[in-house]
Amino acid sequence: MPTATSKRRKRGKIFIIALMALIFAETGYILGTTGLGPLIFSGMGGATATFKDVLAISTAYVFFNGTVSQAAPPLYQDAYVYVVLYQPGVALPDAVTRQIALDASEKPVYVLPIPSYNTPIDPHDFLDVLPQNAKNPVVLLAYQPTMITTVDGWLMQVQSQLGQFQSNYVRVELKGGQPTGVRYF
Repeated sequence: MPTATSKRRKRGKIFIIALMALIFAETGYILGTTGLGPLIFSGMGGATATFKDVLAISTAYVFFNGTVSQAAPPLYQDAYVYVVLYQPGVALPDAVTRQIALDASEKPVYVLPIPSYNTPIDPHDFLDVLPQNAKNPVVLLAYQPTMITTVDGWLMQVQSQLGQFQSNYVRVELKGGQPTGVRYF
């Protein structure tokens, strides 16, 4: 017949196992829904993608000549790509929008939002923020949340070449279609 002490030990072991399972499940859920999993575990054989792959899964909202048009994303070999944290209804920082406007006077600019959660990108959040009369087009890339793995694959490739991103607002310079430099805001 089991004693009271052995029953408590058995219940304690069951509690610890259940607690570990709960922690493991919650951690997996958080890493999966925020898109942080592939970024954290990038050295573990994650998929890589090119910027062309990112364009292929995206819808472009092109800000140019005082208008905004929706189209298939154009491919510019020499451009800037702004990788920005996206939260619905939260505007980009002023320093970032000013630099986008300055850079669009030099070459085309892509804006690649990274949702903070598994949220669809709403182009209306960018209408009053991105310049429409710059010398070169500013292209907002919108994609479905289910396609985040393609974007993460390209970001992992860029980070393996140029180093880990140190900010939520990053400018990647493309030359000949390849990432060559990073600036942080």
